[in-house]
Amino acid sequence: MGGSVILRREGPLEHYTFRGSPAEAGRAQGALGSDAVQERLAAWLSRPHNFEHPYFRKNMAFMRREFSDFMAQMEAFGEAAGCEDFDQTYYLHLSDTGREEEGCSAFGILLAEDGPAMLRTYDPSNPTSNADLLKDRFLAAYPDFKPHGFVGMSGRRHCVVHTSVNDAGLLLGWASGHPKFNWSDNPETINMLLVYGLVPWHCADCEDVRHFLSQYRTSGVKGVTGAAVDAKGNMVGLELESENIAFREPTDGMVLETNHWQHPDLQAPARREQPDFWMSPYYYNSQNRAHYVEYYRETFKAMRTLEELIDFSFDVDAPGRILQKEDTCIANWMTSHAFFMTSRDRRMRAYAYPLAKDQYSEIEYAG
Repeated sequence: MGGSVILRREGPLEHYTFRGSPAEAGRAQGALGSDAVQERLAAWLSRPHNFEHPYFRKNMAFMRREFSDFMAQMEAFGEAAGCEDFDQTYYLHLSDTGREEEGCSAFGILLAEDGPAMLRTYDPSNPTSNADLLKDRFLAAYPDFKPHGFVGMSGRRHCVVHTSVNDAGLLLGWASGHPKFNWSDNPETINMLLVYGLVPWHCADCEDVRHFLSQYRTSGVKGVTGAAVDAKGNMVGLELESENIAFREPTDGMVLETNHWQHPDLQAPARREQPDFWMSPYYYNSQNRAHYVEYYRETFKAMRTLEELIDFSFDVDAPGRILQKEDTCIANWMTSHAFFMTSRDRRMRAYAYPLAKDQYSEIEYAG
């Protein structure tokens, strides 16, 4: 099938469907965001960097060996966006992980009528980051990818999805994780930004997700948290600290991942190695959202539909809620994007800042 791109605009977010092979999809997406890529790349190239660093070269070789289709997509993306060579393209994707503190959340829940669902938020820590996200991000669909097509949140500066639902109904949401306490980076692992897009591409359910992450692990400048929910109602919390990973099981049909380690296997060493983190506003903001879910646990357990989850999330204007507002949360984090997803119908409803319950973009995955 030849490559093509289809634009649809419904609500606050643009939606692009990239048809064709990974390389064809990457080429179309790179051409779409060439100006944004060049602006971002110029900023990163002005900083100290070393394309001959052993991690950089070995990790690139590892990815070419294990995920050739994805690397073909990325290479075509960079060529179309005007990168001089693949070193620049790969550097752009690795550096886009950043060290900034983002207060994102991924909340999996089993609804009595609508079944497996997820609420995922993007929460930058300052107005500049918020404006940058709003300018860069759009919804992207890749229906021709194999073994699994998917739709998710992507952007103009890279070719990776963050939040996603795939053809099997697997829902995935990620969050900026706790700072790392083990700084060794094995190049034979997947860099944290890239794992976001590879899991929906290669996994059909939570069992696949556990196997995939146990096999490939992660590396990068910080840890990663997230949640996976599948069409059968299985869900799992994901806490990935480089070589150290942990899976959190749901309680009462729900699991929440925020920005600190909750699994004891990761939390105990992190408290020893990084005691200052556990007294920071970033931790208190993260823990506040965990307390919020605990406080309203009985309310969440009784929810039947996605509409109920949306109504409750917007109407409960209380400190600690998952949708964050500058004036009702610790340290003034703000939700730039919020996604409500259901697995059985592979549906995604997306909101953008300033959040309003009646202003959204809604899509369903269609192959």
